[in-house]
This record gives sequence, structure tokens and C-alpha cells, in this order.
Amino acid sequence: MIVTAPGKAVLWGEYAVLTGAPAAIMAVNATAQVRIDQRNDETWHFSSTGFNSPSVSAGGETLPTAPTASFTTAILQHWGIKQLSDLCTGMTLHTDSTDFFSAGQKLGLGSSAAVCNASYAGLCHLLGKQPELAEAQLIHRNWQNGKGSGLDIASSWFGGVIRYQEGLAEPFAWPQNLHWQLVWTGKSAQTTDHITSFDTWRQTDKSSLLGDLSSLSTQLCEQPINDELLKQYQKALFALDQGAKLNIFTTEHLGLVKLAAASGVIYKPCGAGGGDIGIALSEDNDALENFRSKVSNHDFLLLDLEMAKHGVTVKD
Repeated sequence: MIVTAPGKAVLWGEYAVLTGAPAAIMAVNATAQVRIDQRNDETWHFSSTGFNSPSVSAGGETLPTAPTASFTTAILQHWGIKQLSDLCTGMTLHTDSTDFFSAGQKLGLGSSAAVCNASYAGLCHLLGKQPELAEAQLIHRNWQNGKGSGLDIASSWFGGVIRYQEGLAEPFAWPQNLHWQLVWTGKSAQTTDHITSFDTWRQTDKSSLLGDLSSLSTQLCEQPINDELLKQYQKALFALDQGAKLNIFTTEHLGLVKLAAASGVIYKPCGAGGGDIGIALSEDNDALENFRSKVSNHDFLLLDLEMAKHGVTVKD
């Protein structure tokens, strides 16, 4: 059995989605793959490429504790399964998340959500269970110690572009005249650290910064998109970053903002910030090509990615 699930890029709505505002997320064709093969003995073997973790074997009387098998264990524990022998004969599970890394560094395309979805869908298929988005989100949230909105799981689950709000996802019609380019800054970030900082700031904040960001995210999700509205959102995200000290706009991201402005396009970090990826957006494809040319002369990586039309896929 081979199960695949795509990565994601947050277009807008980061942080605002945690307060109930809508966000837009695009699934991209960086793909996680989980391959499950039956063995002739009772041993389970777990291995991975991309995510650098040693291979591990486990007998049927336990659940593995190694990072390579962390999602398998999280899923089985959620189902109340305490040992591998409760499932079936031994299996080999190999996870390939190579698409989500560059030179050993995580790009920030939602690798954990994609691997979680692929592992969950595969184990559901193996045991004859009906996979459910809400359950996959709960498993992933528990794995992240209760952090996150679940948008990354939803994006990888459905594919395409979705509008996500308070746990509910629906297709979002991407404008044909809105062009985009993802860029990796060259530095990886830890999403949960930024969310923890945001939660701490939000408990005492009395400003309108988050409200302004939420209002603009709502407009982008409900009104025709144009460069001016995108620019307003970028400025509101920057203001939130400055007020909450979240380090969304790192030195690298600020450098890309300047390159984008010089090309006449809008650039913003994707997701929680602190590194990882950002996206350049423009209604003018020639301007975006000019941005690509400028970026190629710096120490950033233009990601050759397309929108993933399909979400989680299981093939026997």
C-alpha cells in the first residue's frame, strides 16, 4: 500500500485563524509518501528518508518509541491500541518526506501534517476504519502538545486551495489572474514556539492589531482579491509582528520584501514565521518574473512547486 499526502502554504490568515477568522491555504505538490508492506514474521520495521531518523524494529508486544514511528504510535494510542500484535502480522512502514527538505533542512511546507495524514489514512485502510478529518486533526494536535488550528491537516487532506475557519474547510476559487511564487529563506523555524509566544501576548493585548489582521483576512476570503488588498494584509501582518514580537518578518523575509517591492509585487511570510517560506503574489506575471530574477541572485531558494489538486490518496 502506498499513501501520499501533499504539503501546504498559508496564503493569509496566519494567527488570525486562531481567533476564529478565516484563512486561505494552498496545498502544494511537495508530497509525503508512506509505504506499508506485509512481512512474513511478527516484527514491525520503521524507516524514513527526508526526515533524518534511525530505522527501528519492534516486536508485537509493544509500541515503538523512536521518532521514525512517532505518528504510528500516536495514532494507535489514540485508538486505544497498546501493542502492535493487536493489529495483524508484522509490517514494514517506510516514510519518504524528501520533498520537504533541502540540504537536510526543513522547508516549512507542512511535513508533519502530510506525514500524519498519510500514516493515519494508511492505518485506517489497513484496519478497515473510515478515516475522518476531525480525528486526523485531533491526533496531530495532540502530537503537537495541543498547539495549532488544524489548517495544515485540512489543506493536506483536501488538496487545492481551501478556506478554513473554526475547523471547517471549503474549496476556495483561486483567481486565474493572481500569480505566485514560493521562496525558502534558507532558515528553518519551529511553528509551535511562535504559537506559544502568540498565546502569551494575546492574554494581555488590548490593541486592535489582531482585529485588523482578522478583518483583512476575512476580506481576502470573501471579496475579489487585488494587489492593494494584499498589500494592506502584508502591512497588518507586519504591524502584528512588531507589536507581539513574534519575529515573523526575519531579516531574510525583510530582504525578500524589499526585492518584491522593487519588482512591484507583494511578498509575505507564510505561516507562523521565524524563517521557512514566504510567498510573492501579483496580478502582473511579468513583475513576478522580475522578482524571480532578482531572487536568483541572492541566497534564497525559489521553490519549483505547483498547486496540488488532490489531497490524501491511498493506492493498494
